[in-house]
Amino acid sequence: MTKAVVNEIINSAIHRFLADGVYYRDLIDIRDSMPNWESWPDTWSHWAADCERRAEESLANGARLTAGADFARASLYYHYGQNILVDDLAKKRAVHDLKVAAFKRAAPLLDPPLERVEIPFAGIKMAAYFRLPPGTKSPPCVVLLGGLDTTKEDYLTVNDLMVQRGLATLAFDGPGQGETQFEMLWRKDFGNAVHAVFDFLEKRPEIDPNRLGIIGRSTGGHYSALAAATDKRVKAAVIWGAMYHLRNIEEIPPHVLRCFMFVSGSKTPAEARKFFECINLEGYAEKITCPIQVVHGGRDVVTPIDNATRLMKEAKGEIESLIWDDSMHCCHDRSHIVRPRMADFLARKL
Repeated sequence: MTKAVVNEIINSAIHRFLADGVYYRDLIDIRDSMPNWESWPDTWSHWAADCERRAEESLANGARLTAGADFARASLYYHYGQNILVDDLAKKRAVHDLKVAAFKRAAPLLDPPLERVEIPFAGIKMAAYFRLPPGTKSPPCVVLLGGLDTTKEDYLTVNDLMVQRGLATLAFDGPGQGETQFEMLWRKDFGNAVHAVFDFLEKRPEIDPNRLGIIGRSTGGHYSALAAATDKRVKAAVIWGAMYHLRNIEEIPPHVLRCFMFVSGSKTPAEARKFFECINLEGYAEKITCPIQVVHGGRDVVTPIDNATRLMKEAKGEIESLIWDDSMHCCHDRSHIVRPRMADFLARKL
């Protein structure tokens, strides 16, 4: 694929990159230095390696917080080097493993630190990070659930907002996501993986098991709503990019469609559409009785606005919304407004 494709992908997702912690100068340099799609993973990895080098220097000088931030940024850059790469799985795995390793270095250095844990599910263990807010006894806990190409590591900016408000967090990779995708592809019963996370949290003595919440991003927005409908342990939910259904899957941008095909093991778009018929809140949305916050953009090309409006019409609990008619997928172009208010909502309700 050509340089034009690279520019199109970066320019279309620029708000997401910046919101997740990619620095603008780095992003522009990465875009300008990338001659074609084939150079995508190596170019991102080059900038990630620079972050790691700076982190090592800071660590040697005793600057642990600075080192932690640079290791986390390295992990984020490695993440973007492989998250939509599905045409070279060996390269994807190599860059992915560098991402995981960099975040493992970051986790104990960040303030507050993150604890790496494993959650049993269907014969495997899902990798996760558990985090406690400082100076808070028995805090509420929020599950951070990613989407098609978001994972526990690139959730850090949202994670920070939660702990700043006294909320513990549990960010995990479910089937078809992050580390877990190399052991288990997406499952039609993905919702059971979310229940397993709540089973795990109930056994953590540091938190209040009666004040559990969830935030789901993009595809995770579907499973956040589903959890609110089917698991009474969920006391509040943020649906960040509502996905009532995915019937439009064959109409979404090609690089996103390829990812859906990869995580589901589908060979054709039609197979992917059939597989993701499992994403459907009919009969479930009306069972949501806990407070929910729906975040959505009217110009979302992945999950159209009717996904949000139908969910809000059918849900029975208290509903707050952050919706802009001119905003994009997950309102990344208004992240400075949306993300703090998602954290505020969960802090109020939990």
